[in-house]
Amino acid sequence: MRLSPVTAAMLATLLGGPLAAADRAPFETVGGWTVERRTGAAAAPACRMTRTEKDAQGEIAGLVIVSLDRGGLTLAVADRNWDFPAGARFSVPLLLDGRPAATTLIWTGDGQILRTALPETIVPDLLGARALALRFADGDMPLAVPDLAAAVAALRLCAAGPSSEPSVAAEPPLPPRARMAAYTVGLALQGVLRTCGAGATDAQREAVEAKMAALRPEMAPYEAAMRAQVTRSRGFTCPTADKEAEFQEALRRFITLSPDEFASAIDRQAEAAPGAPVTKP
Repeated sequence: MRLSPVTAAMLATLLGGPLAAADRAPFETVGGWTVERRTGAAAAPACRMTRTEKDAQGEIAGLVIVSLDRGGLTLAVADRNWDFPAGARFSVPLLLDGRPAATTLIWTGDGQILRTALPETIVPDLLGARALALRFADGDMPLAVPDLAAAVAALRLCAAGPSSEPSVAAEPPLPPRARMAAYTVGLALQGVLRTCGAGATDAQREAVEAKMAALRPEMAPYEAAMRAQVTRSRGFTCPTADKEAEFQEALRRFITLSPDEFASAIDRQAEAAPGAPVTKP
């Protein structure tokens, strides 16, 4: 399985990559981890560290994010082959050097992401472990976390540092993944319809604008980042003659399908594309 450009952009967006550009500042880089501070935070600024895994084609395959706020450490793991129901809760053992951690962790799923709070009692063993893995029913999934202890030390320094920025309101929760995916594609379609000679009826153009207008209120905080992702993936490129049929099909799907149906169609198309076989954890 491999990700389509839209799904890859969505994975990065959901994990805070492009969305962080406007409200996070780099703090330090440690052994492949990028430590960032949320600007505008109060006296105890929220910080996080991120490590990205890419495949041979340079596509995002997964991420590990450790964040630190007043509530302590939170661990988020993402893998492009996962598809967890949003809000579903799971007990997934965390293995430290092959042995389950002393504390049972409850994870919350959301598409390709699992998140859990890390109690302080587990942190010393976590930082001292040479190898980490998640244990699923069908096998263990290793986590690539080199230099974890050094990176967490930098993370704590980040959180302990003063912030000169004024306080800002808490970040709103992310909209559902399917709606974000639909809006991302809608931005690309709008760009093509407005700048290219792509064939579309007035009714189709009006339908695209109406659907985008309905989605825009909840997407407004993230639109700039989504638009940047579409630009990076060349989503605004005018379709050539051999791509016109593909564009027309994308236009038809966007207009006629619900956001959930549209996101499912994108994922099915990505799965049908040729790629190296993988084992889903």
